[in-house]
Amino acid sequence: MNTTTTGKLLEIYRPMVASRYTDHLQSAAAQRGEVFFYIPSSGHEASAALAPHLIAADWLHLHYRDRALAYARGVTFETAFYGLFGKAESNSAGRRMPAFPCDRSLNIMSTPTLVGSNALQAVGVASSIKANEGNPFVLVSVGDGATQQGDFFEAVAEAVRSNLPVLFLIEDNRFALSTLTKGNTFYSLPDGEADTFLGLPLHRVDGSDAVPTFEKFEEVVSNLRETRSPQIVVFNVERLQSHTNADDQTTYRTEADLQHAMENADPCANLRASLLESGIAEEQLKAIENEVQEQVDSAFHTARKGTTPKPVFDAKKPLPEPRTEYAGTAEDRTLSMLEAMRETLKGRLSKDPKTTLLGQDIEDPKGDVFGLTRGLSQTFPEQVSNAALAESTILGVSTGQALAGGHPVAFMQFSDFLPVAYNLILSEIGAMYWRTNGQWESPMLIMSISGGYRPGLGPYHAQTMEAICAHIPGVDVFMPSTAADAAGLLNAIFESGRPSVFLFPKSLINDRSNTTSADVEKQYVPIGKARIARTGQDITLVGWGGTMPICERTAEALAETGINAEVIDLRTIFPWDEETILASAKKTGKLIIVHEDNQTCGMGAEIAATITEKAGNAVQIARVTRPDTYIPYDFSCQIEVLPSFKRTLSTCCEMLDIDLHWNKPVEDEAGTVTVKAIGSSPSDETITITSLPISEGDPIAEGDLLASVEADKATMDITAPVGGTIAKLLAEEGDTLTVGTPMLKIASDEAAQLKPLTKEDPGTPVMERKRVTEATTPTPQAASLKPHSSIYISNICPVFGSRHLTNDELLQGHGEWDSDAIRKRTGIENRY
Repeated sequence: MNTTTTGKLLEIYRPMVASRYTDHLQSAAAQRGEVFFYIPSSGHEASAALAPHLIAADWLHLHYRDRALAYARGVTFETAFYGLFGKAESNSAGRRMPAFPCDRSLNIMSTPTLVGSNALQAVGVASSIKANEGNPFVLVSVGDGATQQGDFFEAVAEAVRSNLPVLFLIEDNRFALSTLTKGNTFYSLPDGEADTFLGLPLHRVDGSDAVPTFEKFEEVVSNLRETRSPQIVVFNVERLQSHTNADDQTTYRTEADLQHAMENADPCANLRASLLESGIAEEQLKAIENEVQEQVDSAFHTARKGTTPKPVFDAKKPLPEPRTEYAGTAEDRTLSMLEAMRETLKGRLSKDPKTTLLGQDIEDPKGDVFGLTRGLSQTFPEQVSNAALAESTILGVSTGQALAGGHPVAFMQFSDFLPVAYNLILSEIGAMYWRTNGQWESPMLIMSISGGYRPGLGPYHAQTMEAICAHIPGVDVFMPSTAADAAGLLNAIFESGRPSVFLFPKSLINDRSNTTSADVEKQYVPIGKARIARTGQDITLVGWGGTMPICERTAEALAETGINAEVIDLRTIFPWDEETILASAKKTGKLIIVHEDNQTCGMGAEIAATITEKAGNAVQIARVTRPDTYIPYDFSCQIEVLPSFKRTLSTCCEMLDIDLHWNKPVEDEAGTVTVKAIGSSPSDETITITSLPISEGDPIAEGDLLASVEADKATMDITAPVGGTIAKLLAEEGDTLTVGTPMLKIASDEAAQLKPLTKEDPGTPVMERKRVTEATTPTPQAASLKPHSSIYISNICPVFGSRHLTNDELLQGHGEWDSDAIRKRTGIENRY
């Protein structure tokens, strides 16, 4: 051992001894009842041998037993004990259990409790710093048990695929809590020890001896800095104490095993012996030990007197001061929702080089399965990247990029795929700001198309998932229904610096009835502010995303009978606009909530509960939702399962005491098939007929070409579903048709066998307000009341209950005639 090496080993002896003595103090504190939980690090101290090979620009995602390495990196003794006592001065302000390192000033990231997740974040950071000056790298250390996690495997695969500077340090103490891991890992197989993994050599080192550990780390780090390629080190150690103070390892480890570990695998004792052999005097080592003990004791006593933390009742970074909402100009509104989102992302990529897009199939020429990112990778090749088909990788890597100061946008191809990586949203992305007391942030945007209402969809492609996202305290959740709102919300999200889930409905992305102007970079929607799409006084309809057209259609139908419905687009699912909905519900006295997500624990239940708490019995509330089932592929069944115009209008009429029946839709006459405009994908809203090579009277066979069309996403041919004769042409070349519009009719003997795939057509609603029966001779005052749309008053309200009241009862049965008082109590002024 040369003098330089001896000097560096003497440097790391200090944090190793400090960590060992920390274990002694926290054990004593637990026995006195001062603390309730701790994690010992005894046996893992030699990881500190990595510290002399690190530079300030390196990043660390540490194992929870890496206290010695944390001390060597610069973490103070006080920091460790503030965490032990759960004090306000700790790195989490008392929110996390002790032993999870975190220090932004030292590039030490917040270690997850759910092991393995830190590996994906480390890979994300590595992708951000790979080209940085000084060739920094990212250390991620995990236990042998964590190597069984899918997140770990995905992390190594991504590091190899993208050739990233990551050092995977596997601290193998043979036990995943109480489960033996030998022969059950990728590096320790049932038939022996592996030499490589995914093409990477496996470096092995005896972690109970700091001398060879120091030398191996020097070799690996030097190679990593030079090649910028990932490395794996298997660091064999012994766990000299139980897993935690809540564990008793004597129940699953023999006395002989424990005795052997203490006598042969104590890294502190072994390094001490090596230093003595190298010529370091016993007195010098004792002086170091005494000095460390004194410093650690002082830190312990300082920390135990620390400040008791105060509870916080939110988990998010405060929003910046909102700007005035701007939804574009009234002229030249040509951009669909999809186009508005694309242009907004394009503007962001252009002005902010730290904005990156990562997802499956988002590069050109595909440009996302719905064309959202088409053209962006050609313009911004360094910022727009295809990801592996692995949802956890997409979100984990994006999280790491956000921690490294980036502004990543992660694409989940369908919202149905979010649960694959739900842990990362719930426990990492959403919790990061809260659990680190604001030290670390993950200001990333997750974008995902959602919802049904289109043929060709079913399980795994038609859910919205907003309720499970809204359940995460630290994440904002959005679902727009218009192009202007989509652009405005995206801009607000980028300005907020908060992690967000942005769900956009596939049924509306190509809707030309809700376009916006080209100045999308200026458009802005305040986070948490709903949009009143239609004002009214009689009933409130609240929807979001794909159910907004249903709410608006229902309001239009009610308007034909003189009922004025107020329609509110929630837009921001969480935090939602309680103030606007409560004010509307109090005004109308009736609230209908319409959403695609399933009923139990859906967002509608949250809104209903809140309005009930705040308004009591003053508001009647009902929900129109998806029953607690899955969404079928068969389109007719899908429409029955999802909220529909028919169900929504029926619910409104029941609440409004209106008789409703439906005139059946006009059906094809016998022997006739109507061919309707179809698109190339479920998201297509319109088609343009580019060729119509048929004429009325032409004979055709099944499969013959009827028309060539250009849809929103692609060109395609429409062919004959049956053989027969062209009976009538309903469109011409050059026409632009909404999907579902009749194009032509075919006279055919095979017509009866076809089951048309069309949008919901329940028929025409026929509504009539129930006429009250006058039980007594009307008074002059009652006679003076004029019927509204030929219908007399029939209210359901909290003042009189749900029975039907005659005009006479309204005016005579509740004291002297006072029209103002009755109007106030019944809400008549809002209805008549």
